This record gives sequence, C-alpha cells and structure tokens, in this order.
Amino acid sequence: MKAGINILSVRAWLPRLAIFAALWWLLAEGVAASWTVGAVAVLGASWLSLLLATRLAPATTATSAAGISAIGLLRFIPYFLYQSLRGGLDVARRALRPDLPVSPGFIEYRLQWLPDTGARLFFMNIISLLPGSLSVEFDADGGVVHLLNKENLDTQELRECERRVALLFGIDVASGDAQAQGGTL
Repeated sequence: MKAGINILSVRAWLPRLAIFAALWWLLAEGVAASWTVGAVAVLGASWLSLLLATRLAPATTATSAAGISAIGLLRFIPYFLYQSLRGGLDVARRALRPDLPVSPGFIEYRLQWLPDTGARLFFMNIISLLPGSLSVEFDADGGVVHLLNKENLDTQELRECERRVALLFGIDVASGDAQAQGGTL
C-alpha cells in the first residue's frame, strides 16, 4: 500500500468523513433532508480522497491522513472558513466594482515547512482561497502563484498559510524563522 495509508483504517477514514460532512452541512445550510444525498456524497468523497492519497503520495511520505493533527485541524477550520469568506468577498467586490485596481502578476514562492508531497499539494490548493491569489504550479521547493494585484503582495500571508497547513499536518514549525522568501518573477 502506498504512503502507508490503510484504506480500511478508521484513522484514515475519520478525518475525511468529518471534513466532508462539515463541508456538506455548510453547503446544505444545515437542512436535514439533504443528508439523503449528502451521506452518499460524503462517503464517495472520502473514498475518492483515500484513493487519490494512496495513488499520488510517494511511498516515503511520512504524513498521511492519519498524520493530520486533531488540534491542528480544529485550529485550521476557522482559518479556512475565514479565508474562504475573505476570498469570496474580494472576488465579489472586484466583480461589482470594476474600477478597483488590478495589477496581475506572478510570484515565485519557496516553501519552508512542508517537505511532504501531500502537505505541499494541500497548501498549494489552499492558496487559491486567499483573496486575489491562485496557485499555478508547484514542485518540491515551492511554486508559482498568480496574483490579481501584485502591488499589494504580502508574502507573510502566504507564509502564515503555510505555517497553518504545517501545523495541520503535525509538522514542527518552531524550528526557525522563514528562510525562503517570495519574489516577483
């Protein structure tokens, strides 16, 4: 089995079920009747998540779904919801007010705390929730991020997102200051 994930393990299923159930509950606005479809969707998403984790992660991956920190998850969920709301409001504001300044561009962002393929992939996808940003590509060292307004570049926001993802995956971030810096391409 790749990445040490046992797809029959309760430790592999529980975090996925909890995350996808919470997402369904939010999307369905808490309507109890939606669970007739939601239960199937949550189970299907959890199964697909496990399948992808076993196929995409290399065999040497130390962090898996079972390696997600419960405390890190509890701390990450409010951050995730807040950043999702911020990102959505920013896009809506720009759509409704086309006179807002837009200066698109790319930056190269180098990772500091995420050595694991799964954690890096998760982080690069989460970047797209930050207002005005979208991850374009990633590799072992970091990735390229597209910004709607490169004039308002704040690499500290990206670094904070990386730190929170590292904590979610149980990675120690107390081992030093951020060494890598983002820069404009």
